[in-house]
Amino acid sequence: MIAISRVTIGLALLLSAGWIRAGNAIEFSADLKEFTGEGIVYHRLIFKDNEQSIYFQPPPGWACTLIGKSLHLRPSDKNFAVAEINSAALTAPQPFTEATTQALAQEVLTNLPPASQQAALVRQEQNPILLNNNQSFEVVVSYKGLGDNFERSVLFVNTPTNQLVFRLTARKSDFDALYRAFRSSISSWEWQEPPAVSNR
Repeated sequence: MIAISRVTIGLALLLSAGWIRAGNAIEFSADLKEFTGEGIVYHRLIFKDNEQSIYFQPPPGWACTLIGKSLHLRPSDKNFAVAEINSAALTAPQPFTEATTQALAQEVLTNLPPASQQAALVRQEQNPILLNNNQSFEVVVSYKGLGDNFERSVLFVNTPTNQLVFRLTARKSDFDALYRAFRSSISSWEWQEPPAVSNR
C-alpha cells in the first residue's frame, strides 16, 4: 500500500507541475502577417500549439481560409485544386507501424469524394519530410471524378501531442507543380518556443 501511495503521489505531482503534456489540437489562423527577410517581404501564418507558436509560410498567391477548425489553401489560377491542414489531439505518441500505415492508406482511399471511380494507390512513403524530427507518412492516390483525372497527397505527421494532416487535391495535369509548391510551404513549418519568463 505504501508503494502504491508513493506512485500515486508522484504522478499527481508530475501532472500538477505540467511535466506530462496532454494531447492538444493546433489552433489555426488564416490571418497573414508580413515579415521582412534580407530586404524581401514575405507572408506567414501564426498558429498556437499549446504554449508554443508555429510559423508557416503558405505558397505565394494562395488564398487562406479557416473553415471550422481546418485551414484551407487555394491557388488562384487552378480550378478544383485545394489544400487542407488539420490537427487532432493525441493522448500518447503514435509511431507509424506497418499496421498503422496500412490503415491510413486505406483511410485515404475510403475518404475520396463520393462517386469517385478507378481509385488507385500511386505511392506511399515513410518519413518523406521531418518536421522538427517528428515522424511522417505520406500516401498519394489517383482517382477519376467530375469527368477528369485527379491526384491527392495526404501527409500525416505525428508529434508527441497531436497529429497533423496536410492534404492536397488537384487535377492530375496540375498536380505536380502544385505538389512542389505545397511541399515547399510545409518545409517552412517551424515551432517557436515561448519566451523565457524572468524571475526578477
